[in-house]
Amino acid sequence: MVKYSWNFNENAERWHEGADTIAECIAQARASEERGDSTAVYIGENISFGVSVDAESVLEQIASEAYEFCELAEDWDIYDNKKQNELNELSEQLTAVVQAWLTKYNREPSFWTVEGIKRYSL
Repeated sequence: MVKYSWNFNENAERWHEGADTIAECIAQARASEERGDSTAVYIGENISFGVSVDAESVLEQIASEAYEFCELAEDWDIYDNKKQNELNELSEQLTAVVQAWLTKYNREPSFWTVEGIKRYSL
C-alpha cells in the first residue's frame, strides 16, 4: 500500500491510491482526466486496517456456547479478569494466527482510511 491518497473532493468516500510522496500525488492529480477546472487537490495519509483479536470476547463466546451446551458450565471460570497479562498473551497469539491465515489465503484487508487531509494548490 502506498503512503498517500488524493482526491479533488476533501470529503470523498473513495480516494485515488496515490503514491509514496505528496509530490507524486500532486503530479498524478495534475495529469488526471478528472481534474476539470480544479485548482486544488486534497492529499491524506493512508492508514491501513489492523487485524486484532480480543481474547476476552472470544472467551466470552466460548463460555456462552458452553452454557448453551450445559447449564453447569455457568460456574466455569474460563478466564480471570485480574490476570490481564494472560488475556493480552492470548490476544497476541490469536491475532497472529488470524493474520497468518489471512496472509496464507490472500484475504488481507485491501482497504484503508485517509487521515490528516491537507489542501494543495495545483
